[in-house]
Amino acid sequence: MKKYFTQYLLSLISVGLLSCQNKAVKIIFENTQTGIATKKNATKIYTLKKKTANSDFDYSKLKWLDDITKDTLNFKPAFEPIGGIYTYYQFIASFKGEGCLEKEQDFHDILIIKTNQSNKIIDSYQYTLEWAEMPSQFDLYKLSAKDLPLTDNLDISLLKFIRTDYWDEKDKLLNEGGIIKLK
Repeated sequence: MKKYFTQYLLSLISVGLLSCQNKAVKIIFENTQTGIATKKNATKIYTLKKKTANSDFDYSKLKWLDDITKDTLNFKPAFEPIGGIYTYYQFIASFKGEGCLEKEQDFHDILIIKTNQSNKIIDSYQYTLEWAEMPSQFDLYKLSAKDLPLTDNLDISLLKFIRTDYWDEKDKLLNEGGIIKLK
């Protein structure tokens, strides 16, 4: 009797441990084409680049973005999904802007969003990939809106982004707009 109880207990523990582990990230959609930059001062279009299931944000990389980028300008891995229980979306907005030496150049904002099963936005970050001034953390914005569903043509101003690290209350909110395109 004791032998069967031990086997039953071990089986129950094994099933419990396996059911608690995250499933692998599943790519639902991926677009590798480069978008055309919108004209200077035009509304940014956030084009869907990647959608995955069983995902989450890599908060360890987002939290320490400056440390990751100290020796490299490769910011993108910090915005890639890891295993989790959410749906992950990655958008890119290509746009013309004024760069160094007042020369017009292409910039790219990356927007990541995670949603629950009801398609409510749980968390989101926005970052300009070509941010030239260090520390780069100053251009990372985090969602502050609550109970917002992710929909096509959603204006990112509704996400109410706040800088993750700011030095001046007047410079803490994202003052830019843009439209999210799910299709």
